[in-house]
Amino acid sequence: MMRKYMFILSFIYVFYLVILGSNQTYQHQVFGQSSGQTQIPSGSELTLPNLFASASKSVVQVTIIDPQSGSQQGIGSGFVYDSAGHIATNNHVVAFNFGNNEYIVTFLNGNAYEASLVGNDPFSDLAVLKLLNPKATDVHPLTLSTSLPLVGDTAVAIGNPFGLSGSLTVGVISAVGRLLPTSGGQDSQFMGSTASSFDIPDVIQTDAAINPGNSGGPLLNMKNEVIGINSAIYSNTGSNAGIGFAIPSSTIKKVVQSIITSGEYQHPYLGVTGVDVTPQLAKIFGLVDAKGFLVTDITPGSPASRAGFRTGGVTYDQQGQITNSYGDIIIKIDGNDVRKIDDILTYLEREKKVNDTVTLTVIRDNQLTDLSMVLGARPTQQEDLAAGEFGDQSAPELGGEYSECPSYVPQSLCDLFAQ
Repeated sequence: MMRKYMFILSFIYVFYLVILGSNQTYQHQVFGQSSGQTQIPSGSELTLPNLFASASKSVVQVTIIDPQSGSQQGIGSGFVYDSAGHIATNNHVVAFNFGNNEYIVTFLNGNAYEASLVGNDPFSDLAVLKLLNPKATDVHPLTLSTSLPLVGDTAVAIGNPFGLSGSLTVGVISAVGRLLPTSGGQDSQFMGSTASSFDIPDVIQTDAAINPGNSGGPLLNMKNEVIGINSAIYSNTGSNAGIGFAIPSSTIKKVVQSIITSGEYQHPYLGVTGVDVTPQLAKIFGLVDAKGFLVTDITPGSPASRAGFRTGGVTYDQQGQITNSYGDIIIKIDGNDVRKIDDILTYLEREKKVNDTVTLTVIRDNQLTDLSMVLGARPTQQEDLAAGEFGDQSAPELGGEYSECPSYVPQSLCDLFAQ
């Protein structure tokens, strides 16, 4: 009988320990988030509340102050890039008055710091600020993703839309590899400098709600990794229309690190202007497929000029139909197929740097020819304006009037950058 009672008591004791342990685990899960004690394994996907709790302390509001008048000129977003207190944001956020501003960086906990401009790159719409004497407890760098996002992946944007700090919106990756034009009208709040004439390749498109004030803030995956910096929206009203664009983490890593080290980033550059091959052009040149890039102009002194590229052209009849065309057609870059200018720009940005050698396969006089060249550094904005010639971009629409906005992009996208 005694043995029977001992067995029952032992069973009750073990059952009590199991219940107690489960309750303690539940308490840790519930209360650990607010106390900052929850341990998330590296690379694990988070819930949205946990992701916001972790990432929001690294996302900041950037306030631009005119040093002459002391007035506020705009508000954008940014995030802590490294433990040294560097803040990654957009160039168009900081570019008012050509960057000669005062910057106030405010964290979600209310702590605010003065910051200085380390450098900026209009060609990728990226810039870096440096916090002045921040508390170590406020410096929590976000991690950059090392992999490309896929269409359909969850995308989370955190920033300060319309000045509403600490706002989170959720969507999906709608497309990747977009070409975002940086030319067009000035932004009404932040764009104080002349826009670049070059396009930004490899851009991420998302339907996560991005509005004025979100620019410079991170676009995150569910592992709390930065996959992009929110940069622009397509909208006829100035508010979210379900089409936002972000500069990818691969570009952020190269450009931001270079700005921190040297104050600038040099983009590899060919020096060609042209048009994507259309079915009409393919017929004239006797091509089976309507793909490739027809070179219509070459920047004097550029790598393409030194490599022996020939300028081309297109002629039309009175009805605007193409009657003739000539010039070099780029069909491969280092053996990779070129369907249109996007492929050239994306390859250069992803795989090459200044002083690298690249080989372009072109169709010239119905023959395949390889032209090798050493890549130069893309001219600065000032050099662009002085020369009046631009390279590595699409020309205006064939048969249309000249417009700074490429024909395949709605004009309103060129005219509006989200802050």
